[in-house]
Amino acid sequence: MEYTLVVDRQLRNITGNPVQAITINGQLPGPTLEFIEGDYAVMHVVNRMPKPITIHWHGLLVPDNMDGVPYVNNAPIMPGHSFTYEFPIRQAGTYWYHSHFGLQEQYGLSGPIIIHPRQPSTDTPADEIIMLADWNDERPEETMRKLKRGNEGFAIRTGNAQTLTGAIEAGTMGSVFRRNLYSLINAEVSDIAYDAVITNGATEWYLDQPAGRKVRLRVINGSASSYFYLNYAGGPMEVIAADGQDLEPVKLDRLLIAVAETYDILVTVPHGRSLEFRATNFDGSNHTSSWIGHGTKVHAPDIERPNIYRYAARMSDQMIKGIKMRRRHPQGMHMPDADTITTIEGPVFTGGNVEQRPPAPYRQLRSPASTALPAHAPTRVVKLTLTGDMKRYVWSMNGKTLNQDAYIRIRKGENVRFVMINKTMMRHPMHLHGHFFRVVNGQGDYSPLKHTVDVAPMSTTMIEFAANEEKDWFFHCHILYHLESGMARIVHYEGTQVSPEIQAIRYKALQDLRYAWADISLQTNMNTGTILTRNNRNDLALTWESDWNDDYQATLGYYRYHNRFFSGFVGVNTDSGLAPDRTRAVAGFYYLLPFKINSLLWADDRGNGRITLDREVMITDRFFAGFEYEYDSFSKSEYVIEFNYWYSDFLSFTASYHNEYKGGVGVSLRF
Repeated sequence: MEYTLVVDRQLRNITGNPVQAITINGQLPGPTLEFIEGDYAVMHVVNRMPKPITIHWHGLLVPDNMDGVPYVNNAPIMPGHSFTYEFPIRQAGTYWYHSHFGLQEQYGLSGPIIIHPRQPSTDTPADEIIMLADWNDERPEETMRKLKRGNEGFAIRTGNAQTLTGAIEAGTMGSVFRRNLYSLINAEVSDIAYDAVITNGATEWYLDQPAGRKVRLRVINGSASSYFYLNYAGGPMEVIAADGQDLEPVKLDRLLIAVAETYDILVTVPHGRSLEFRATNFDGSNHTSSWIGHGTKVHAPDIERPNIYRYAARMSDQMIKGIKMRRRHPQGMHMPDADTITTIEGPVFTGGNVEQRPPAPYRQLRSPASTALPAHAPTRVVKLTLTGDMKRYVWSMNGKTLNQDAYIRIRKGENVRFVMINKTMMRHPMHLHGHFFRVVNGQGDYSPLKHTVDVAPMSTTMIEFAANEEKDWFFHCHILYHLESGMARIVHYEGTQVSPEIQAIRYKALQDLRYAWADISLQTNMNTGTILTRNNRNDLALTWESDWNDDYQATLGYYRYHNRFFSGFVGVNTDSGLAPDRTRAVAGFYYLLPFKINSLLWADDRGNGRITLDREVMITDRFFAGFEYEYDSFSKSEYVIEFNYWYSDFLSFTASYHNEYKGGVGVSLRF
């Protein structure tokens, strides 16, 4: 089977605001590629974009040099050029394809794949694609920059901002006190606020099938970062496949589908009614609907919104419990041996009770045939601790990003077990290219085969697979912004090597991108600001304050990030109070104190010292209060108290009192 796929930029209007999207053959999502198991697939990809592209065939077992990961398996397809992907089809099921270059997947560069079995059954149902996605009119590069700078706007727009007044109303102030004592961040149910969630490129979708017809809904979560709860107005959903692999049928009222997963669900088209098949954001902020049948509309039950305060309280209490355990056992806590883990382990955090908001359904999934690995093959156990800093938006494994520790080394012929211990407060859909793995879920030899698995917060998940390929395969979190922030590895088969052409450009896959922003406050009594550029480990920042006249100070500093609690610092400070020689070299460190108080301590080249303390508190979902105190052994004490009303991602209204500059009002601008 042969296809030509032309990739280009075109205007699309999903929210009422036309924006540039990426289309394939003029479609968003791209055209459905259909094959029969045993076919030979040929895809001619033509790039009419102004930037390079690649396409990854998600879940397909393809040769290493056809997998479409730039600089890992393939060179990008440059603007005005084309490339032919070709490979035998070795499987059946529901899959999808998407860009693996930068953030293009969020722009819409993706599409579905259906592979029919070589010998279909006699009662084959009709196929209907339900390809879910999240959509923002904002450029994803700008979304990433906001994530890196820690903008509160996403939580405010989803209605999940955690405020002091909200915690009081929810009765969780005890938990707030404890997490502040340990300087823990608030647990979040999502990273990003989306303008819309869509099915097959639209906010609503209608299936055109006759009443009484049995239909296989091929549900693909093609979103960049959104988990969805699926439910159906026609009652329990009959799930018959996951990630393209058959399951013993299981009926579920609600199903949590992780980013990049697929599920096949059987329904029968009703008579005289149109039943809603709904996908609701995990954070409760939005949903998209597919309507099955013709007639009176019947809505699916609402999915309750997460109780964000209870969610954060339970999560932080679990984090504190782990911190205390590590302090009691500094040599390391006993972990169960990988040979003894028989199920997914850990507390359940979904923001509600398990009936209303269940976890991923893995415990209920069972393969109809044995998936046992070769009995006598040697076993390699790889322990992967999923780590990160939500505030800085750095995501990692074993405390290191891709550019710091790129490879997981295995050998062909081994059985490989990945024991993934999620020490973060976010979910991570982990995807292995080029392989299916067993999700160890208590079903023994009949554990389901998948290519993507949700690793829940504060939990341990084990997957295992037969190492039967060669060369290099990507393994990563499929939340696009987590991947781009470092949560990835290259699984390398020892004794094999990719082509010299790919090896020569491999360094480009390991680049640590840099972001920049500015915060400027213009008030009647003073002006202050910060201009900062940052990558995963290094900051260069210019900060200043002035009374609009002759009184000012400014610091240009370099910060080397160690973890969210500590960074080293060197820089240059200039201060009008230091006349006649106003400039001095300074060195010290940043440290996060209890109660989330930021501290910066330095000494200068004249023997003076300075300590700066600051903290901001979210009182309501748009109202913030903060303080900064500074003591310098040369210029003595100063302090400022400030109040901000958040108006948009770029603008706040501000009032402050400074002990030297007195009171003032104005605006704060974020660039």
